[in-house]
Amino acid sequence: MSDTTLDKKLIVEDVVNALTGETPVGDSQADLRVQMERAAEEFDKRTASAFGKALLDSLTEDPGNLRQLEALLILGLAHPDVLRKNRISLAVEGRRLAILLERGGEVERARGVLELLASRLPEERTIDHELAGILRRSGNTDELVERYLARAQTCVAEGKNQEAIPWLQEILLLDRTRRDVARMIRDLRYQDAERQTRGRRRNRVLMIVLIISAAVTAVMARELDVRRKYSEIPSAASNDVPALEQRALAIAAFVGKHRVWSGMFDAVSERKELEERVADLQRDYKKDEHSRLMERQRLLEMASSARERGLLNVERQEFEEALANFRRSLSLSEPTWEHRERLEADIAALEAWQKENQ
Repeated sequence: MSDTTLDKKLIVEDVVNALTGETPVGDSQADLRVQMERAAEEFDKRTASAFGKALLDSLTEDPGNLRQLEALLILGLAHPDVLRKNRISLAVEGRRLAILLERGGEVERARGVLELLASRLPEERTIDHELAGILRRSGNTDELVERYLARAQTCVAEGKNQEAIPWLQEILLLDRTRRDVARMIRDLRYQDAERQTRGRRRNRVLMIVLIISAAVTAVMARELDVRRKYSEIPSAASNDVPALEQRALAIAAFVGKHRVWSGMFDAVSERKELEERVADLQRDYKKDEHSRLMERQRLLEMASSARERGLLNVERQEFEEALANFRRSLSLSEPTWEHRERLEADIAALEAWQKENQ
């Protein structure tokens, strides 16, 4: 054996002694919890990290060394970051130590290792299974039943019936004469079924309430929306036939699209009034049809002139003046004017430009 190897072994032995003391593995007086607490108090993170490296290097060469495994377990319990940093599972190493101890006939010590791990790592179900195996193999089924029963009762107290049932089923696998446990399982399942039934019933009632509430809300929202849209129909002067006709047509289309709403009858009445007003005006206008035709022509010419001025303003990059002329052209034009759609698009574009440059 080389001097370097001997030095390493001496260092590892010192580490083991520092963590476990001189007591050999298997001594019933050795208390892992006390050793862990002492290791947490006496060794800082830097020392613990050095201990961990030495133990891991040595266990790589001799993975079955019980004293070194016990020292690593104590170190891992006292300083979890050491094992976590080296990607070593404390639960796996603890189970391995317990298995080796049990194989060596040290059942009580193996049990002590697993019980300590179970108290520190309650989320590791594999430790519970390993501990249960030791108790079963050592004939301590009564104690195992009590442990399972305590776990089940804890789950029930926390309202976790589904988690309690597997623990009770484990008891039945150990002792099929436990009728009280079988009854508990039935009661828990019945309670869950009742809870689910009540939940479904409550959900149905809640769903009905939500549907009714949503329906009422939808009706109210629709009513407000229809009224808003109706109010957006362009108004018309009492002597403006095109505008009156346009509003009457818009109202007729609106009523055809929105047949059921509180203002429908008022809208129908207004449409009839508008149509009657248009008829009266048309009878009056027939007396001077030529004058009206000339007036229409004049308005169209003014709209065209305003549009042309607007186009000229655009070429000169006089966008404010162009927008004013386009708007004037739109106000003077008829709904059927061939340039109206393009004019509206130009106005929209200029208004967008105006907003961006405010």
